[in-house]
Amino acid sequence: MAHIFNECQNYGFEILDDGIYNNKGVKLGQVGCTDGNWWVKRRYSVQQQYSNSVFDAVRSLSMVDVSTDSKSIFDEYFLDQPLEQLTGDKLQRLLERTELVTA
Repeated sequence: MAHIFNECQNYGFEILDDGIYNNKGVKLGQVGCTDGNWWVKRRYSVQQQYSNSVFDAVRSLSMVDVSTDSKSIFDEYFLDQPLEQLTGDKLQRLLERTELVTA
């Protein structure tokens, strides 16, 4: 837990009972270690993703999209239309976001 706390401080994140939050109070996700394996669970994900280190796990939370000004590309995809109907621009943004998440 101390490792997670130290890494979160480097990014200005706060650890609360239900997860890790940025300095604007937006939940980013959770980080933990099970049987010596670090994992991260992003805010809307249902699955844990294994990470090489606590540094990598917390760093990945710093890349979580927390924009609230308009619907994200994921909201547009999941709520409004099937993948086949996305415009070229929306599809490109979806692919770029996917690359960030899986990197």
